[in-house]
Amino acid sequence: MQPGLLREGFNKAWHYQRVLWFIFFINLVLGHFGAGAITHKLELTEHSLHSQRLVGMFDVGTFSELVSNPEVNLFQVAGVSISFSLVFFAIVFFLTGGILEAYRSGRKLTTREFFEACGSYFWRWVRLFILMVFVLAPVLMLVRFVHDKSISLMDNAAQEKMGFWLMVGGMLAIGVLLMCIRLWFDMAQVRAVVEEETGMWRNAGRAFKLTFSNFGSLFWIYFRISLLGWLVFAAGLYIWAKMPPARYHWTLLILEFVVLWGFATRLWQRACEMTWYQRRFLAPLTAPAPIPIVPPANPFLTIAPPADLS
Repeated sequence: MQPGLLREGFNKAWHYQRVLWFIFFINLVLGHFGAGAITHKLELTEHSLHSQRLVGMFDVGTFSELVSNPEVNLFQVAGVSISFSLVFFAIVFFLTGGILEAYRSGRKLTTREFFEACGSYFWRWVRLFILMVFVLAPVLMLVRFVHDKSISLMDNAAQEKMGFWLMVGGMLAIGVLLMCIRLWFDMAQVRAVVEEETGMWRNAGRAFKLTFSNFGSLFWIYFRISLLGWLVFAAGLYIWAKMPPARYHWTLLILEFVVLWGFATRLWQRACEMTWYQRRFLAPLTAPAPIPIVPPANPFLTIAPPADLS
């Protein structure tokens, strides 16, 4: 009997967990360099009390007050953090091919095999990403429309609540739509790895049919793992906001755990998607039917001559 799909996907992700720690380590290093510019800016600010409460610890109220102060423009150095975020995105984007190949093969790849797979699929992912940008463009326009319409209604005192609920409902609907698009392109990557597809536009079309003809089962897998990620994220933010600023090291540990859990749930999703596809479209090999053995003819058996009818 096959194990549950979520459990089998978890086992795959756990079996190849060194990828998780590798990604987390890269995130820590790039996060350290990305935060360096803002830390330096805070140390040089004239608001020494504020800077000490953010450099030596982290206080949510102090950070909000400092950001709203026009004399201390932290956004001048935000470009450095954004640049390191883009570098991190590019690294994970490159590693995706090796991760999916490891989940497909069901064994631990050697370092050479892993990075060969990363390079082999990289330009396919670039072509898929360009297509995804075209798909996301109207969705981002819809986000802008919902935001502007909600703000317009909130400014009108008579329709204040309507604007709020439009914002909440619209963003929830757009969030589900973005999840569907992400699931679609996840399955396009899975198909490319399993079926060795090279034409990404054709592959994206086939993945679209595959995803939405099996939408219920695929989205239910994707949503349950995402829900676990959201719950841990919300709990981590709540603890972070409520913990006293003096316990800075504990808040840092909690936030790093939230980041690690986010990476883990994403890898778990990819492993489950690969498992689902392999179960549905790769039939297990069955032993061929045995060939019946015909006993050899007896050489001593003679055929009687025909009877004489004369």
